Amino acid sequence: MGTFYGNVLVARACGEVVPLLAGEDLRGYAVPVGAAHTVLYLDPETSCPDLAAPLSGLLRAPALGMFLYDSDVLVMRVCDDGQVLVDYDSCPGYFDDEPVPEEDDEDAEWETFVWPEPVGVEPDAFLRLAAGPVDRQRLLSALRGLPLDPEDDEDGRYVFAEAQHADVMACLGLDPARLAYGYDEVGKGELPRGVVPWDLVLVGEARWPAVQA
Repeated sequence: MGTFYGNVLVARACGEVVPLLAGEDLRGYAVPVGAAHTVLYLDPETSCPDLAAPLSGLLRAPALGMFLYDSDVLVMRVCDDGQVLVDYDSCPGYFDDEPVPEEDDEDAEWETFVWPEPVGVEPDAFLRLAAGPVDRQRLLSALRGLPLDPEDDEDGRYVFAEAQHADVMACLGLDPARLAYGYDEVGKGELPRGVVPWDLVLVGEARWPAVQA
């Protein structure tokens, strides 16, 4: 079974973001990602990509809503001022009626299957979320699905979508570990590397998780 998670990244300090969320119908956890960025692990009953546009308007800051599905697909929506700037999909058509072959399916016609090119490969939109100088060529490669680390490569593409997500976040100068989690994991007490319980800020009616030792 692959990895699943979703969250919203906002280019604004956590101490400024959380008060602005008061009164909104949201539930989850907020964690700082450096001095000027915040990640929101929000209840997955609402799609994180769908929340990016309204949150960018409410918080007056660029936002990136994402989800990662079964280690196969990375979806990211970059928004600013309430508007969608780009919809990124690492594997367009994955959720259509025509299924993607399973790698362990001996009957799948892998010789004729061609993975689709990502859509939304627009690095300039992602630069609004950057925490510092960006190597635009490396960011472009990661968005195109070209692994930056040879160990992540299989036939010229990422083996796992979470490795691609980590590379995109690292290219933007952000801590990939804090951005590779979602509401369910944090709610069960599974905190990102380097995050301690008192880093969490409750949003809405979320409850303190029973943090695992």
